[in-house]
Amino acid sequence: MSEKYKILSIDGGGIKGLYSAVILEQFEQKYGPIHQHFNLICGTSTGGIIALALAAGVPATDIVKFYTEKGPLIFPHKKWWMRTFHFVKSLLYKSKYNNQILKAAIDEVLLDRRVKDCLTHVLIPSVNITTGKPYVFKSDYIPQYTRDSERLLSEVALATSAAPIYFPIVELETQAGLEQFVDGGLCANNPSLYGVQEFLANKVQIGFEDYLLLSISSLHEGISIPITKKLHKPFLGWKDQLISLMIDSQSVATHFHVQYLQKSAGGGYVRIPSASLTKKEQKLIALDMALDSSIKIMIEKGRDMASKWIHTKEVSQFINKKPEEASA
Repeated sequence: MSEKYKILSIDGGGIKGLYSAVILEQFEQKYGPIHQHFNLICGTSTGGIIALALAAGVPATDIVKFYTEKGPLIFPHKKWWMRTFHFVKSLLYKSKYNNQILKAAIDEVLLDRRVKDCLTHVLIPSVNITTGKPYVFKSDYIPQYTRDSERLLSEVALATSAAPIYFPIVELETQAGLEQFVDGGLCANNPSLYGVQEFLANKVQIGFEDYLLLSISSLHEGISIPITKKLHKPFLGWKDQLISLMIDSQSVATHFHVQYLQKSAGGGYVRIPSASLTKKEQKLIALDMALDSSIKIMIEKGRDMASKWIHTKEVSQFINKKPEEASA
């Protein structure tokens, strides 16, 4: 078969997923529903929410509205003193945010759809802290997979986005009984590698010889820490920088892994990166910063990045042509 297996991968990053959603919205406005162009959509954390919605046929415009309208409700702490208070609370008492607003917002988008209802296959990393191992929710598209078909998409979305410190642990019934899950960003903030591995492990059964991977970054904060004599930095001294630095650097590392993997496994790979930020903009971007000014920056950066890529050969190779276009 000459047709290539097409994979879309979407990074995690909290409210910064708005940047990724805007890029995909622009692509969808030009090329039609995203799910029609991919065999597999992967997403972690906020990228998992986007992936599940796209695979379920939710318009990308509605996903952007989810972030712009619900984001400030999910992440309500705007004053610096309030953010500091809730950060300290998350270290000593309980998670920074209650997930009830997040849950209600996700339910509003995904409704009562289940994994089996997706219009294309999905792969969503999480971490099962009951077993201490990664757990990948995915479509039951080959005989060996019979685990997640009946799982509610809203449950998967909560499990992959339950960032430690930020949101409470999510409890789900599994084949082993009641187990607990947290954010997939702990193991695969950039799920590109998981998508490629999924293809390589099953390409004979699914009938494809090669793959194309389109990976969408979230907006990175550009954290860099100047050389300091304070080498013994306490946990409180890191504040939110530690988590942001971890997930952003992990996403970049995965990008390099996929590039190296291509040398032996073949395939095509396109990575749409994070936009660069000025020093002023960096102060307004964080995993949970949903200020009006922050949202404006993410929308502008997403649209600018989409305009750079939307007409390129790299992106057009992922687009399934209509019969009349293919014969033209």
